[in-house]
Amino acid sequence: MSTLLPAPGVIAVPGKYYFGADEVMGYLGCKENKAYGIIRGLRKELIDAGRLYPGVPQGKVPKKYFLERCMIEE
Repeated sequence: MSTLLPAPGVIAVPGKYYFGADEVMGYLGCKENKAYGIIRGLRKELIDAGRLYPGVPQGKVPKKYFLERCMIEE
């Protein structure tokens, strides 16, 4: 048997929607402890504003919001 082929009409693998501590450390050049502190703060902002529900994975922040708040252009 050969490898599985993607379904017709599928263009690419979906991208990542959340950043973890490793990505935050890479972008900001900080240590792991600080990265988790930043993630907690950003998640709290989103939950308080009603833009994120607490069931979203812990220790992760939405990629789009992180890049927007840290003024990073990709």
